[in-house]
Amino acid sequence: MTIDSVPPPVRLPAVAPPLTDGVVHLRPIRVTDAPAVARAGDDPEVARWTPFPSPFTERDAEEWIGSRSARETVDWVVTDREDGTEVLGWVGLHDLDAGQRRAELGIWLAAGARGSGTGRRAIALLTEWGFRELGLLRIAALCLSGNANGRRAMAAAGFVPEGVLRAYEDVKGVRYDTAVLGMVHPDLRD
Repeated sequence: MTIDSVPPPVRLPAVAPPLTDGVVHLRPIRVTDAPAVARAGDDPEVARWTPFPSPFTERDAEEWIGSRSARETVDWVVTDREDGTEVLGWVGLHDLDAGQRRAELGIWLAAGARGSGTGRRAIALLTEWGFRELGLLRIAALCLSGNANGRRAMAAAGFVPEGVLRAYEDVKGVRYDTAVLGMVHPDLRD
């Protein structure tokens, strides 16, 4: 394994750039997205696998977006149009460790976006950007047990199952086993 061709790690950009593959568009999340994020996030499946309350109100969305900007994260809303007005979900990198050149992926999609390849495309855009622009060598994804749709999207984007963390995460008072999936920089793959 060699990392000679991998760019050195860089600092997080002040504002993440928009990304697209021509079908799915990712743009930086902003507080003005709260109404659209609340609509997209107020979905029983999103509430089931995230700490979002149900109902997920505009005020809840504002607080969630604000909490994201206070951490070392890179967050995008997922849209299907260049103007980015219809929010289909969110994708981001968090728990960034520049020294170890790794991060964790997070994603959730509204009902209308699931099963269409949107998740796979958004994950692919994000991971390619993280490897290329941030110099990451590893991106992990944690997926609660039972969230088969999430694991399928991650696997379709190239994440490899690595194991299960027993009783790892508490979501609304329920302890879940959590699947760990990982992806390494292309130059480190066997």
